[in-house]
Amino acid sequence: MDQIHPFKPPIHLRHPFIQTVLASLMRQNTPDHPMDKNSKAAVIDAGKGVRLLGHYSKASANKGLLILIHGWEGSMDSNYIQRTARRFFDKGISIFRLNLRDHGDTHHLNPEPFNGSLIRETYEAVRKVAKDFGPKLPVYLGGFSMGGNFTLRVAREHSRNKQPVPNLKHCIAVSPPLHPKSATEMMDSKLIIGKYFLEKWKLSLAKKNVHFPDLHPYPNIMQGKTVMDMTDRIVASTSQFKSTDDYFNTYTLGPEDFKNLKVDVTIVTASDDPIIRPKEFKEIPSVPKLKILMQKHGGHNGFYENLKGDCWYFKVFDRVIFG
Repeated sequence: MDQIHPFKPPIHLRHPFIQTVLASLMRQNTPDHPMDKNSKAAVIDAGKGVRLLGHYSKASANKGLLILIHGWEGSMDSNYIQRTARRFFDKGISIFRLNLRDHGDTHHLNPEPFNGSLIRETYEAVRKVAKDFGPKLPVYLGGFSMGGNFTLRVAREHSRNKQPVPNLKHCIAVSPPLHPKSATEMMDSKLIIGKYFLEKWKLSLAKKNVHFPDLHPYPNIMQGKTVMDMTDRIVASTSQFKSTDDYFNTYTLGPEDFKNLKVDVTIVTASDDPIIRPKEFKEIPSVPKLKILMQKHGGHNGFYENLKGDCWYFKVFDRVIFG
C-alpha cells in the first residue's frame, strides 16, 4: 500500500468542488457494458422482515466478489459505484451492488424510513451476500461516503460478531464521515452541496409518504429548511432516539471502533473534503489492521485523475484485490 504514489490531480481538476461534482455527475458512456448485461436483481433478507435490493454481476473469471455500498441518497447506480464496479468486473471480479434501505427506488420494501443507525440490517445483508454469492471466493467490501461509514462499521461488527462475513478479506472506505453530525453541519454550510442533498432527501421522503403515509408526518418533516432541520424533525417524530445527538451517536466512529479489528481496513480520504474535517482521522490511533490514506486533494468521493474517469482510488482497490 505504501508503494502507491500520492494523488496529484492536474491543476484544472484540483478544486475540491470540481472533484466532488465529478464523482456524482460524470456519467458513464457505455450503457451496454458487459457488467450491466450480466446484472441480476436480488432481494436480500436482512433479518426481522427487512428486505434490501441489490444487483449481482458474475464475471466470467470469477476471481473474487466485490460488494459495493453507495453514499446517502445515492444508489447502486450512482456514478462512482458504476464506475468502480465496471472497472473491476472487467478484471474478472464479480460484483454485488447493494442498495441501502430506501435507496434506488426501494421505498416500498420496508415501512420505516432509512437512517444512519441501521447497521444490523446492513451487516446481515453483506453477510448473506458473501455467503450466497461468494462461496469459496475472497470477498471485498467497498463503501463511499455514508456507505464508507457503514463499511467501517461492518468491519467492526465482523471483528466482534459470532457470525462473521464469510471470506471477508479487506474493507475499503472512500470519504467516510466518522462524525456524521459534523458532516451534516458542514453540508448545510455549503450552499450548493447542502441544497443538493436537501432536495434529494425531500424527494426520497415524498416517495416514502406515498407508500407509508401514516407512519411519520412526512409533509411536516419536508418543511425543514436544512438537512439538520429535517433531521431534527424526523428524530422528533419517533421514540427510537432520545435526541438528535443521540441519533448521530449511533453511527459516530471513534478510536474504540478500530481496536481489535480482525479484517484489514483501508480508508481513503482528502484533507480538502468539503464536508469532512481531516482532524477526525488524526484522532484514530495507529492499529495493525488499519491504513488511512489521507490525500491533499480529492474532494468528496472524487480523486479524479483525468476527465476519462480514472480515479486514484482504483489503485487502492487494485492493490487490495490483486496484491
